Amino acid sequence: MRGRTTGTVRGWRWRRNPLRRRTDVVETWLALFFAVALCATPLLGWWADRSVGRVLSHEVATEHAERTLVTATLARDKASGSKTRPTEQLRWTGPDGSTRTATVSSDIEVLQQGRIKVWTDRAGRLAPPPLDSATAGTHAVLAGVAAGSAAAGLLVLSRQLLMWRLMLRRLESWAREWARVGQDWGRAGAGG
Repeated sequence: MRGRTTGTVRGWRWRRNPLRRRTDVVETWLALFFAVALCATPLLGWWADRSVGRVLSHEVATEHAERTLVTATLARDKASGSKTRPTEQLRWTGPDGSTRTATVSSDIEVLQQGRIKVWTDRAGRLAPPPLDSATAGTHAVLAGVAAGSAAAGLLVLSRQLLMWRLMLRRLESWAREWARVGQDWGRAGAGG
């Protein structure tokens, strides 16, 4: 009987079972849907990684174009009088050729013979270092992992909520069936 396919669809037997309820069929379809959706969450993470990566690589290029690394000299500020955190007078040349100054704490960077490298913006003001490509790549990967994990967590939470509602419906159905059939165990004439 190998060639016979009546009642079988690709190895799955689709027969009517008197114990099978509608909630059983819904549960099966929900399990299939959530399994497929859960397998798709890495694609969502990959997409988020690529999207954030594109934005951050543009930001890296923009920040590197807008900021310049210049050499500044440090001269200790004698008027400070602070023994715990001495301050330094930082001097550098701006893009327009003017001399710029700023007062900074002496622990700003490691000095090399009284000189320090600082980042300035187009106007010659001190600016934070631009984002580097390795940090941008790390942020993109973390965004992808977070998006994929959040999607998977939301799927699992949704499945649990739906299965809880389905179980309540199943129990209500069983209670209605039990009330309809009734209990006649132990009574005369119950057939037992």
